[in-house]
Amino acid sequence: MNTMPSSFVDVLIVGAGPTGLTLACDFARRNVNHRIIDRSTVYNVASRAKGIQPRSLEVVDDLEAVHYIVDTGVVDLPVRYYTADGRSVDKPMTITVAASAELETPYRDPVWIAQFDVEKALRDRYAVLGGQVELGMEAVGLIQDVDGVTVTVNTPQGEEQIHARYVVGADGGKSNIRKFIHLPLVGETHDHERWYLGDVRLEGLDREHIHIWTSSEGMVGVTPLPKSDIWQLQATIPADIEEPEQPSLEVYQAMFDRRAGAGRVQLRDASWLSIYRVNVRMVECYRNGRVFLAGDAAHVHSPAGGQGMNTGIQDAYNLGWKLAAVIRGADTALLDTYDEERRPVAQAVLKDSTKKMGGVIGTATEGGGLSQSLSTISDDLTSGLLISYRSSSLTRPSARTNATRSLPGDRAPNATGLQGTGFAGNVFDLLRGPHWTLLAFTNYIDPSLKNFTNDELHLHYILPSKVEGAEGIIDTAGNAYRVYDVASKELVLIRPDGYIALRTSIDDTASILNYLNLCGIS
Repeated sequence: MNTMPSSFVDVLIVGAGPTGLTLACDFARRNVNHRIIDRSTVYNVASRAKGIQPRSLEVVDDLEAVHYIVDTGVVDLPVRYYTADGRSVDKPMTITVAASAELETPYRDPVWIAQFDVEKALRDRYAVLGGQVELGMEAVGLIQDVDGVTVTVNTPQGEEQIHARYVVGADGGKSNIRKFIHLPLVGETHDHERWYLGDVRLEGLDREHIHIWTSSEGMVGVTPLPKSDIWQLQATIPADIEEPEQPSLEVYQAMFDRRAGAGRVQLRDASWLSIYRVNVRMVECYRNGRVFLAGDAAHVHSPAGGQGMNTGIQDAYNLGWKLAAVIRGADTALLDTYDEERRPVAQAVLKDSTKKMGGVIGTATEGGGLSQSLSTISDDLTSGLLISYRSSSLTRPSARTNATRSLPGDRAPNATGLQGTGFAGNVFDLLRGPHWTLLAFTNYIDPSLKNFTNDELHLHYILPSKVEGAEGIIDTAGNAYRVYDVASKELVLIRPDGYIALRTSIDDTASILNYLNLCGIS
């Protein structure tokens, strides 16, 4: 009798887009026993998302995958608008704006880059860490009990059963995993908000601009994808058209001729064509037992502000360290904080992107109005740097009532100008890696903290710039003390995903120990 091949892993990741790859990289560097599978037989070549935001850049920096993205992407891409008579108007404002300086990040600027290049950066990093995406593997069934999950997978060699302690569905808006655990996407489809999308090659335009035409029929725009000859095309579909024509190069050329003027731009070929309907939906819980959802599998929304890929990357970054900790023995209640922390973020993104997309659609037939709408799409909110978990059950409120910034639950900001024995860099250099970080803001080495350093927790003494001869890291310009709003001697505990867990006085090591025990660090 033939038996179906089977295997066991701690975590099975289903879906190898940016969300799944972020999680896989995190697991690989933590030595978590996992697999990542994708139903596609080839790597994605569609541009889909085309921008990565500052907070996501910080995440991929921590995973050591940021250099390819920064080297490949483009920061400043001005917009050229065209009037009905064919004249062009260059606007000084771009669609993306830098995050405010007081948010203290090395990556203030969103980067224009195709999703397939973000995936390549993460996939290359995953390979360096010893990982390999398994293609042509479609999850076709799932059964879970109190001990684990069994996923039936169609593979090129036939059916396989994968037994896992946990499963993460990162398999997109049409997620099979979400269907298997009966968590529907709840919300609405904006039937009047539809777009033609495509990756095309064309002649007649320079690649130093985004080019946008408005007409009575709607807008059409093309964005050059960096380090390639591909343009991403986006065009609104008029609300009064019930059934849009099926996308084809001929349909797109005819539309271009109507909206931009015949003969202005010649489309040569297309590698991806699609109709996009704006859905504003999310699941009511990111977890069912031992199965978790992340990225588009958990929430879909308008593309305004480029939030889809970015929210998914940050979902994975939040979940990775928690799953790793529970697999190593931490209390399973830690896993409940994934939904608790991340679902409100998706709710806020849905609300913000829906409002911004409404403005773009509403002005798609008028050049001046459209440029105004597009100029408000990018802001500190879309940067992801303001995301905070202050109300999370994992956050311990600060005893200091007069602190106004860098509070527990907030993202740990960067601070430059640190110098120590064999070290010159910034706070993010200290945080980079899968560990927890304890920053001791003090002017002396405290013997009571000597037991706080191990593989999972790194302790750094941050000394004021005026201390001479003391061991530790000197805050040469006072940036760390200023940015972290340190009034006196203080301990700041930072989670592996770069969020402040608690702040307390240098004498209160007990609360640090209690907190770390809760998270499986002893």
